[in-house]
Amino acid sequence: MKHLTLQNPLLGIVVTTLLACVSDAMGANCTFNTSTTTQTLNFGSGLASGGLTIPADTPDGTVVYQDTVQQSTWYYWSCKYNSLYGVAVNPALGTPPSNVTTFPLGKTGLSFRIWMDILSRYEPSLFSIAPKSYAVPSGTVRLEIIKSGPLASQVNIAAGNLGNLQSGELILNKFNLANALIVNAASCQTPAVPVAMGDDYQLQEFREAGATPRTVRFDIALNQCQTGIKKVTYSLKANTPVIDGPNGIVALNARSTAKGIGLQLMNALGQPIALDTTYPFDAFTTTGLNFKIPLSAAYYRLGTEELRAGSANTEVTFIVNYL
Repeated sequence: MKHLTLQNPLLGIVVTTLLACVSDAMGANCTFNTSTTTQTLNFGSGLASGGLTIPADTPDGTVVYQDTVQQSTWYYWSCKYNSLYGVAVNPALGTPPSNVTTFPLGKTGLSFRIWMDILSRYEPSLFSIAPKSYAVPSGTVRLEIIKSGPLASQVNIAAGNLGNLQSGELILNKFNLANALIVNAASCQTPAVPVAMGDDYQLQEFREAGATPRTVRFDIALNQCQTGIKKVTYSLKANTPVIDGPNGIVALNARSTAKGIGLQLMNALGQPIALDTTYPFDAFTTTGLNFKIPLSAAYYRLGTEELRAGSANTEVTFIVNYL
């Protein structure tokens, strides 16, 4: 039998949780010891001004919204038999397993949890407690909305009950969402970028290994960036074999007929961009809508095989992260 002890430092009341079978007599065996009544806690007043914008690449586990309210009631109650205590989630949102602290918000990719400041813990889902007297002091209670998985294409969580803090059938707190939670996944439009490297090169320009006779500048466009994005990072991933990852050199594609050259990717200053490496886009601002990430590229003499003229094409994937 496993014991978990929680202590109220003001009253010295110890709550011992027993992971045991709940009695068939659980029913309505828990009652308030005083004239205490259920308190409804309404969260989400700040959602009234509009939807919540979440960058599409926000890492799972990130708190994307929180709101704190005051629980003014002290709860004193007793249970005659073993009972289930914790957060009973609204069945319309999902059914979490016993004794976890993160609860589903349907199939939206979001979850919620409840922080009880006076207990210094996130309240768990229903678990078994022993028959005795209990107390939960007054204090602040915080609702946290968490990104817990891939966001649904449309997220609209209606206002209403999220769940209740209860012991048996005795409801202590009702956790309500005062306004609907509408989520927009923040991103920018990033069109494909064809880069014309030129078709008038001469073989003598590539006589020396490492030669890059001409640098071609190009931009990656970030258009119609939505509000809610605080930071943008980017990386480049080769679609053809990598010749020198740290120096951003990739091979031509299989359809190319030229030999002895590859393509080197660089930033606007002509410095190599390492492949599969994340770079911050420092020119991004939270007040702008359209941006350009300046880059450059050059054909690169490999010096590992016979030089031969012909078509010279390759493809690179551009990956943008919105944070």
